[in-house]
Formats: sequence, structure tokens, C-alpha cells
Amino acid sequence: MMHAFPRTFTMPMQRGERAATASAAPLTPAGYIRLRREAAGLSVRTVAGMLTRNATDAVVAFDLINALETLGNTARRPETLEALRSIFPLDPDVYRQLTSDPADSHPRICRGCGCSHWDPCTSDEHAACAWVTDTACTACLPDTAPVECCQ
Repeated sequence: MMHAFPRTFTMPMQRGERAATASAAPLTPAGYIRLRREAAGLSVRTVAGMLTRNATDAVVAFDLINALETLGNTARRPETLEALRSIFPLDPDVYRQLTSDPADSHPRICRGCGCSHWDPCTSDEHAACAWVTDTACTACLPDTAPVECCQ
């Protein structure tokens, strides 16, 4: 027997869609970690497995990553950020600015991939990315011309 349910969810946005529709509202530390992890193409489960050596510790790491990606939570130890940084691009200084500095002094961060002036996207085909809007880089909106940036 097949059941038909109404669609009660939406599919996750791709990086470019997320960057193009993002507001310039301050990014949270939790949002920054999630964007950087997703931009690396990694799931929470994959990162947890890379952080640990056994299944028991992987469960703890999975819970930690979920907690860090939950609004209002922040990493307490620098070692946590360094461990995540060893798996995917993450700038601990940008993270700390998001946790402690006023929103008007936060660095510009792409809402598609989480890159910033301090940790731009790079690839074999292109040099570092550039800004196309206040919330998007050329890696997330590749068909858009870059704008001059003062940051």
C-alpha cells in the first residue's frame, strides 16, 4: 500500500541560491561552522568520523558538531576549532570575531560557503574568490561580475 503525503518540507538550497537570497543580517558562529562544513561537502556524520577513532567517540563528536551548529552555542576550547580546521577550511579568528565582537565589526562572510576576506575560496582553475554582493562570493555566484571591495 502506498501513502501519499503532502509536501511539508523544502529541499535545501544550493550555495548560490543561499548566497543570492541571504540578507546582510549578522552571521552566527553556528551558521559559520555549518556553512564551512557544507561548503567542503561534508556531512556532520562524516566530520564526526574523521575526528575520532572509534564508534563510541564518533557519537560524542556527532553530538558536539550538532551542538556547535545550533544557534546560541559556541566552542569553548580553541582545540575544538583547530580539530575542525584540520578537516575543513575554517578560520578560528573569524569564528572568534563572530562570538565576541559587535555585529557591526564582523568580517564580511559569504552566505553561500562561509568564506571571508581572511579565508577566501580558491581552486585550481581560479585564484581567490571576490565579492559579487555583500553576502556572496564569485565561487557561489560564478556568473556574476565581482564588485570592488574595500575590505
